[in-house]
Amino acid sequence: MRPVIAMALLGVVSFGTSARPAVAQEHGHAAPAIEVESIRALLLHGLEQGKAMDIDFARAIPDSALRWAPVAGVRDFAQQVEHTAVDNALFVALGILGVPMPSFGDTAVYLNDKEAMVRAVTAAYDWVEQSLRDLPAEEFMVETSLFGQRLPKWRVYLQALEHGYWTRGQLVPYFRINGMAPPPYRSF
Repeated sequence: MRPVIAMALLGVVSFGTSARPAVAQEHGHAAPAIEVESIRALLLHGLEQGKAMDIDFARAIPDSALRWAPVAGVRDFAQQVEHTAVDNALFVALGILGVPMPSFGDTAVYLNDKEAMVRAVTAAYDWVEQSLRDLPAEEFMVETSLFGQRLPKWRVYLQALEHGYWTRGQLVPYFRINGMAPPPYRSF
């Protein structure tokens, strides 16, 4: 399923399952139910696509551009890839599990070596995906807090996906300025 379609579906589910009582509830009818396993599958698919794209990006950039940044004060290419992948785990650690942020390797190593970066990216995504597989169905709609916002737990994973799309998109100019096209977008 295309991410745009998946996001639209998730938005519909979010609207249909908001904290405000549905009109049907107010008149004694059952509220629409969230189909947890469908949402879990869509989120897992999105995370797998994000992992594949981050790995593609990490492997495609020339070694000479790995630590290149377009201007002073912004993340270099390696830091941007790390930010895309590792912040997924930050979202889950804070918003779902309430645990400290895990480590996915030594940044002094994986920010300077593409294959070490691929291993760190893979480990971060795998950790997030496993937490999603392990999340009991009855907790999907349980409210949590992430960066001061209240939202159902399943939305934390969607926020991670959205953040990944946003951050990965910022890498396109890194390729273009270095005279190359970015790897193709993996839409499904």
